[in-house]
Amino acid sequence: MDDYKIRVFHEGAVDFYAYGPDPELYAEIREEYTPSKTPVFYNPVMKLNRDIAVYAIRAFQHITKRSLRICEPLTGCGVRGIRLAMEANGVDNIIINDIIPEAYETAKKNVELHNLQGRIQVYNEDANLLLTENAFPKKRFDVIDIDPFGSPVPFLDSALRAVRKNDGLLCLTATDMAPLCGVHVNACIRKYGGVPLRTMYCHEIAVRLLISCSVLTAAKREIALIPLLSHSTDHYIRTYLKTSPGAKNADESVKQVGYLIHCPHCNFRQLKPGIASSLNNMCPFCGGNTKIAGPLWCGKIQSREFVNQTLENAEIDGDRKAIKLLGLILEEADAPATYYDLHSLCDQLNLPCPALDKIIHILRTNGYIVTQTHFKNNSIKTNAHVSEILTIIRKAQ
Repeated sequence: MDDYKIRVFHEGAVDFYAYGPDPELYAEIREEYTPSKTPVFYNPVMKLNRDIAVYAIRAFQHITKRSLRICEPLTGCGVRGIRLAMEANGVDNIIINDIIPEAYETAKKNVELHNLQGRIQVYNEDANLLLTENAFPKKRFDVIDIDPFGSPVPFLDSALRAVRKNDGLLCLTATDMAPLCGVHVNACIRKYGGVPLRTMYCHEIAVRLLISCSVLTAAKREIALIPLLSHSTDHYIRTYLKTSPGAKNADESVKQVGYLIHCPHCNFRQLKPGIASSLNNMCPFCGGNTKIAGPLWCGKIQSREFVNQTLENAEIDGDRKAIKLLGLILEEADAPATYYDLHSLCDQLNLPCPALDKIIHILRTNGYIVTQTHFKNNSIKTNAHVSEILTIIRKAQ
């Protein structure tokens, strides 16, 4: 469209140049706007992703109590790195990079706009090459943020070489949801080394596949990865992983990689840690044939302490959208794995869906753990068996 040109945008505490539509018209033309096809990548939809990145980096700096050196090897127009420099605490040095010349020039212009040349260096290199050049012990980064168009896997090994081995932070975004959610199974196996499933809780499976792939890649370098914060929003998933060095730690991390057993007939599901686990293809509840997803991460995908600190930072800024998302994540931080979509269950029963609060109240009254989940509206995490949930739905009519 003729409306696409270099403009000044505003996000967080910064103004910046980017190629895109008139901000005042964006709400009307957003369906026609394809950020990946513009000369300089900038996606307004990912603002929440960048907001939470700022709050999470603040939380990480608060917990580690050290100044941070950060790398963003796929920077686009540079807004994420500039926001981290302007809005996060204790960030001494940031390297931002993009192989596309137009993006490199735009990022440089944005750095100059805020007089950040002393704190931000802009590179025009291949992302993996840049990371490899910083893989030496005294050059490694405290934080590496990989936010690609598609999968972060092509950059994962280089990032693990370039990130600090002890209390480093790896931030990963994946936007290739069709493979991760089981639409393109072979593509998921190829990229992530695990089998996905098309289920009502496929977005959580996607997060666990990404974490598993990262953990197994890190283990080859005798590094353990510990999930601090993970979320599924719009068209992408995002995870923040803390590094811990040593073969023993890596071994313990790998032990939490395993499989998910899912029964498509009755919605029974079970996580089974251990890559060498024996798997039963018969559902123990209804006797039907089960499906298997994985290898995937079977451990926790949230750290309550880290999520709480990130939420506090969002509250300081009064960011209502981030507060709502992080509040739900905090609520479900210790909940059982996987979630139940009440609409899907009611469709199977051919019944109208009762109010979410009513189902939660009845489950809690019956002594079950139950929380809402950020993964999907009208969905719950609970330790109640699916048969009990179905019984409660019938009674709630």
